Amino acid sequence: MEHFLVDDNDVKEGDTKEVDFLGRPAIIVRHNGKIHAYINCCTHLGGPMKLKKGYLDCTWHDSHFDVETGKSLKEPAPLDSKLIKLPIKIKDGKIYYVYP
Repeated sequence: MEHFLVDDNDVKEGDTKEVDFLGRPAIIVRHNGKIHAYINCCTHLGGPMKLKKGYLDCTWHDSHFDVETGKSLKEPAPLDSKLIKLPIKIKDGKIYYVYP
């Protein structure tokens, strides 16, 4: 089963695109040609994320997360935490969340 998130061409290289994920904010990121999707919620206090200099950055308190894995790289987010990554696939120019 699939849930449409966004058109593939709406996600630009080096940028984040916020989308609705079943009533919750999510972000889609194109980084080094690869697409990644996460619930848009920092593991520290729930702040929103933006792509910045090759990592995801919490705009509230400057926590950093690895774009490919979602793993925390810089406090105040706990260093053993990860963003919630969404499984996705691209089909016919559209990005879908794929129900496991």
